Amino acid sequence: MHKLMLTLPPFAPDYSGVCSALFELGGMLLIHDASGCTGNYTGYDEPRWYGSRSAVFCTALRELDAVLGSDDKLVDKILRAAREIEPRFVAIMGSPVPMVIGSDLEGIAREVEAASGIPSFGFATTGLKLYDAGVGMALEALGKRFLRSPRKRLPRTVNLLGATPLDFGIRGAVSCMVRELEDRGFRVLSTFAMDSSLEDLAESPRASVNLVVSAGGFPLALYCARTFGTPYVVGQPLGKEHCDHLGELLCRAEKGEAPRFLRKENEDPSRTLLIGEHVTMHSLRERLLREKGFRGVDVAVPFGRIPSLGGAETFAVPSEKVLEERMNGRYDLILGDPLYRQLLRSSARYVEVPHVAVSSKLFWDRSWPLEAKDLDHVLKGGF
Repeated sequence: MHKLMLTLPPFAPDYSGVCSALFELGGMLLIHDASGCTGNYTGYDEPRWYGSRSAVFCTALRELDAVLGSDDKLVDKILRAAREIEPRFVAIMGSPVPMVIGSDLEGIAREVEAASGIPSFGFATTGLKLYDAGVGMALEALGKRFLRSPRKRLPRTVNLLGATPLDFGIRGAVSCMVRELEDRGFRVLSTFAMDSSLEDLAESPRASVNLVVSAGGFPLALYCARTFGTPYVVGQPLGKEHCDHLGELLCRAEKGEAPRFLRKENEDPSRTLLIGEHVTMHSLRERLLREKGFRGVDVAVPFGRIPSLGGAETFAVPSEKVLEERMNGRYDLILGDPLYRQLLRSSARYVEVPHVAVSSKLFWDRSWPLEAKDLDHVLKGGF
């Protein structure tokens, strides 16, 4: 009951995170459910569904299939669809019912691959975890399957890890980050996984450094660091001064130096609260402290957090009740998704920053890239 949502809607779940990370890569994506979870993803968690195409299917799990565990029937349906579509890979995701009956999705994927020769993934998603966990497992699986040790590293090159519309929308935030990095002399080889093909991703180990732009990209950064020795930096390029600092960190990481995180201490007790995805809000916090004269900013994270990113000013909010208590504490200014405003009872000024994983299609056409020219206007409460 501690995690019961009385005011806020359910956030985007783990299977939506997997689908979002794989959407543009030419695979066949199957959600093993009775149609509700697939409709939830395509209708509410995927802005690209209305203007582009991707092979996302529901396995149409029925009560008798659940009772009898008819995996052979499922494998046969997947193989027939794969013969017609000829996808680059197959990805099978779970939902609450397969979790309850103990479906072996990795085993099903192995059967599909053995019969078809098509690379296949089974993701043990349940619908009970949040989207960032799904993004993380999908990108790490891509890395393990398709990335190989580089023949030669290219200097001043970078990959963006963890870019999906669930965090960044489809109104230019990713291209804005690419442009900021290019302005500082970096070449972006790939973005996992928006605006890049599977071939682009396969070339990504040649990059000299990885930039983790959301918590969903962190597992892949760790995998690349262990496997290929690729250093990583965590942060988003937001605004001139903050981008300059981030560019310096990337150069230092390229040379094998630390640190990997840009962080400034609060000088005074914080009167400002940022609510949202960990890397996004941490980066916005750094910008407010370094460029806008703020002396204390806290970050509340309802989703997954990256270890060591942030100190006492960054805290998890595991439930609606905890978030409401935090919001109605000592803060004068709060930034977060428009739906969080419903929890506000104090006189604090609230600035709306839409987050697709929270408010879905209600505000995703207002999703806003955190660029230098926008921030002053946003802090005044506009877009």
